[in-house]
Amino acid sequence: MSTTTSDRYKLIFFVPHTHLDATKDAVFATGAGTFPGGKYSKCCFQMPGQGQFLPSDEANPAIGAQGALETVEEMKVEIMCFGRGVMLDAVEALVRTHPYEEVAYEVYRSPIDSTFNYPSLSNSPLNPTPFLPPLPVMASKFFPAVPRVGRQFFQNAPKTQFRPFSAGPQRCSDALAVHRNKPTNNPNLPFKFNEQNERLIDEILKRYPPQYKKGAVMPLLDLGQRQHGYTSISVMNEVARLLEMPPMRVYEVATFYTMYNREPVGKYFVQLCTTTPCQLGGCGSTKIVEAITEHLGITPGHTTEDGLFTFVEVECLGACVNAPMVQINDDYYEDLTPESMKTLLTALKESATATDAGKSVQVPAPGPMSGRDTCENSAGLTNLQSPVWDPETMMRKDGALDQPQQ
Repeated sequence: MSTTTSDRYKLIFFVPHTHLDATKDAVFATGAGTFPGGKYSKCCFQMPGQGQFLPSDEANPAIGAQGALETVEEMKVEIMCFGRGVMLDAVEALVRTHPYEEVAYEVYRSPIDSTFNYPSLSNSPLNPTPFLPPLPVMASKFFPAVPRVGRQFFQNAPKTQFRPFSAGPQRCSDALAVHRNKPTNNPNLPFKFNEQNERLIDEILKRYPPQYKKGAVMPLLDLGQRQHGYTSISVMNEVARLLEMPPMRVYEVATFYTMYNREPVGKYFVQLCTTTPCQLGGCGSTKIVEAITEHLGITPGHTTEDGLFTFVEVECLGACVNAPMVQINDDYYEDLTPESMKTLLTALKESATATDAGKSVQVPAPGPMSGRDTCENSAGLTNLQSPVWDPETMMRKDGALDQPQQ
């Protein structure tokens, strides 16, 4: 076989639309997609990807049948590489730049050279079966071996790429927008509101006309989360039953709003704002992240082993003037420093331990940790000091209009 044919490789991978250009540029920077004397400077083909639910013990038939093809919000990209060294560099760049922790890719040799006389599988003239091309030279673990072997016998058939939807979490999110049945979270686990919450539900439903009671889906989900600890699939189904609405409509609400925790969280749910105002305000949210990670021993998106704290990064919480800030359960703590953050976490942990032992511990009050009142200037009043605006001198006395005019 000629050197030109044997040294050509096809790199196939999936990448989300948001990272398509950055990933291709990184791969192209290695020299992939470029052929000496070729007509085009970049040889790249891309199309909407397809995937399917792979057989799994935890597969939920309510979401999709096992093996059913679904459209993936990713692009399937094919890039030609000239030379094995370029191909290896391209794979390394792909893994380094791809947003997933685990990347699904596959590398094939280029199609068979029609001018080459390939040997047959048998020396008998009665069995002129052509020599089959070799298996892929490289592949990640997300491309099963059996489909790869089968495609060697059907070169003219379209190649279907197989990739589980939950193969690797994206770095920009802590949760999937789909449900996976677990022993602690599946539709077979019963859930009912207690008597106190049932009375609250009756009061909530009185605010809505009977034909529009589905508008109460958000407060009822919040009520179920407060009772159960998180918004499980059973909580969603019970809310759908009470409001007489399709369960899918409840799922859509629960997966859209981040206030609903669809997986268990710790007793103290620490939500740290890391958007621009909190990154720039005060000491900056980056130092608060480091302080929490150092003190609790966990990174964002995880829960401590004792189940007391769950730490996540969130978008703006609307307290930019007192940045940096954190929301713990329903309370805002603002004007944070690494020291005050650690002091707060220590007090909360001691409070939880003391409550079990029948003792009490003083926990810092919600609000600014710097001592100022709400969002007032910490240095006091610095403008509008003269004249003094107070009711005694600036407001009309009672009965002043009752005086007879001269």
